[in-house]
Amino acid sequence: MIKWVKVLSTSALGAAVAFSSITTSHAAEMQTAKAETTEHVSISQAQANGIALQDCKGTVTSTEFKQESSVYVITIVTNNLEQRIVEVSASTGKVVKKQEVKLWTQNQVKESISKQYTGAIQSITFNKETHEYTLTVVDGKVEYTLTVDGLTGKVIHENKKELQLISEQKIKETIVKQYSGYVYSLEFKESASQYVAVILKDSTQYTVTLDAFTGKVVNTSQQAVKLLTRQDAKDLALATYAGKVKMVEYDQTAAIFTVKIIKDNTEYTVTIDAVSGEITHVKHDKLQPLTETAVKVLALKHQEGKVEHIELITENSITVYVVTLVSGSKQQTLKFDAYTGQECS
Repeated sequence: MIKWVKVLSTSALGAAVAFSSITTSHAAEMQTAKAETTEHVSISQAQANGIALQDCKGTVTSTEFKQESSVYVITIVTNNLEQRIVEVSASTGKVVKKQEVKLWTQNQVKESISKQYTGAIQSITFNKETHEYTLTVVDGKVEYTLTVDGLTGKVIHENKKELQLISEQKIKETIVKQYSGYVYSLEFKESASQYVAVILKDSTQYTVTLDAFTGKVVNTSQQAVKLLTRQDAKDLALATYAGKVKMVEYDQTAAIFTVKIIKDNTEYTVTIDAVSGEITHVKHDKLQPLTETAVKVLALKHQEGKVEHIELITENSITVYVVTLVSGSKQQTLKFDAYTGQECS
């Protein structure tokens, strides 16, 4: 029986031995490189961040480990809104490289946006983590919310929203809350989409311009204002309705005087603007004369005695009661306005 044996040729055998040697050698090199890399990393990411922050105060926004150079690449946004890239050796903990990338300032961003949008910038904020600015721009009836890259200054997102006109009542509520005064006047300027309000507080007049779609204050000014006195209001009312003043009241919340005047058998209620002195409203009511019983009570409060006679007459265009009182042997005559009950001389 013949046995066949497979015999490698000399060249084939040599090649196999060589391949085996190369494979073994490569594996050893890889293990050595891996061991060297592991040995080189003696600083943790947290430690590297701390080292970078000691060199540059701010907020760490990203950290990357580069294995080929065995360094941590740390990005920091400083308190002055500048971006720094710091490289820290993973083996020694030393700062091996620093690079400064300046962020756009708020003023630079505002200037750039103002060239691109015709509206007014209402607000601007900065996000340190994303290096982005967020702006609100109002152009007439449209509000834009913009996201701007802080490194390039480019608008990377735009949101557009149609605004609704704010009612006069809402504007008044906003103003009263802010100034704690009386809204003396409120005018809507359609051409400018603005409200102009005049507010009175104590002796100060505020003129406030507000955006009609956002309610934001666009402009404000103030000046001292001289209000009418009670005597001023009384004189103005009497100049128009000569009679007897029954009452003078001032409403501070509305800046108006109310004067009540009795003339003949009519009561006039006169409303006067405390700022302009203008009579804004007049109400008149017909009065009934006081009863004789009521007049007797008035007379006896003035003088003790016995009422012997009461007569209703017109004297100098004024309706009066003439009351005769007797006290012992003494007789006295009193006169009272038939409508107000005031004693007449």
